[in-house]
Amino acid sequence: MTKRKRYRLRKPVSNVINRSLICIVIFMFLLIINKFDHNFISDIKRNIFNKSFNFIKVNSLTRNILGKEFIYYQDENNSLQVINDDLYSEEVHKYYDGEKFKVSDNLPIGTFESGVVIFIGDKDIYKNTVIVQGTDGFNIWYGNIKDVNVSLYDYVEKNSLLGNSDGEEVYILIEKNNHYYSYEDYKKSKN
Repeated sequence: MTKRKRYRLRKPVSNVINRSLICIVIFMFLLIINKFDHNFISDIKRNIFNKSFNFIKVNSLTRNILGKEFIYYQDENNSLQVINDDLYSEEVHKYYDGEKFKVSDNLPIGTFESGVVIFIGDKDIYKNTVIVQGTDGFNIWYGNIKDVNVSLYDYVEKNSLLGNSDGEEVYILIEKNNHYYSYEDYKKSKN
């Protein structure tokens, strides 16, 4: 009698196969739902593309399922400049749902918290705006910014340079769960 050799896949290979199968099952499930519910795609577009997408929850989910954070991947060669300062202004005024800060022209503006850049563009009253969805769950709008130093869906660390103030005003809007915070209240919530 000859003995058969048993081959076992190594653990890393097994993990990759398991994760791939999970992704395939999820994809097939979505295809089946789409087949039976013709409004599925329009619901997805309405709920994802027209609303603020929560990258933090997706990041946590991908970390649990796939073992790594693929949404926040940033090339190590693509480092961002860091600002080691708080936003300081002698004049702060209420400005619609946010605040208007009087600053020096061309002031470098850094992020208040690590997160994902979810919007770059014109926001009417806030002018050229960068919105960062922070790891703390806050969406922070940085308005009236020029020379933008980041790209859409970049992961930015706390104090990373976003760009420079376009003139002597910067608009800041801080939002979480449809509640707006002043800059001072936001800083107090961090302590």
